[in-house]
Amino acid sequence: MPKIVDHESRRREIVDTVLRRIEAHGFASVSVRNIAADLKVSPSAVRHYFPSSEQMLASTLQMVREAQAARLAAGVSPMKDWDVREAWLQALPLDAVRRREAVVWLSTMMEAHSPVVRAVLAEANADLDRLCRVTVEELGCRESIAIESRALRAFTDGLTLNAVADPQAFDSDVLTLALDTYLARIKLNFAT
Repeated sequence: MPKIVDHESRRREIVDTVLRRIEAHGFASVSVRNIAADLKVSPSAVRHYFPSSEQMLASTLQMVREAQAARLAAGVSPMKDWDVREAWLQALPLDAVRRREAVVWLSTMMEAHSPVVRAVLAEANADLDRLCRVTVEELGCRESIAIESRALRAFTDGLTLNAVADPQAFDSDVLTLALDTYLARIKLNFAT
């Protein structure tokens, strides 16, 4: 009797392996051959699901985006006032899962050249830019929304980078306090 393979489970296993490899060895270490070796399968077994490294990386980024969206949907109902805080808590690397996602995002930002991977990355960045715009609008900004959104993006990207580079100094408590302080300043500056 032929073995029944759960294809979705196998895809998830490959994506999880890509995530772990990027976290441990960097973006450049991802190849069909390396992922196959990590999984102890033949490269053709990986190519069955992802014909190229670029498609494997793009699918990995897309699955990260979907996981983030699912967390956000579960934890945030219509974004009003300080609900944007909850959205940011889902986006920042406050635990091991979100830290891994941040490492993947930062590595991809720095090293990806494939148009397929860059397209998914552009979608992720557009999501972050949208969250920045919604945040400053919800906190009372009515003018200079673009400037305030870019400033918030630079701030949260900086928090993410520091959390990845120095997780002891920028642990979840520090990140949460920094976020709360920054959001409170935005709200105070635009209080009418």
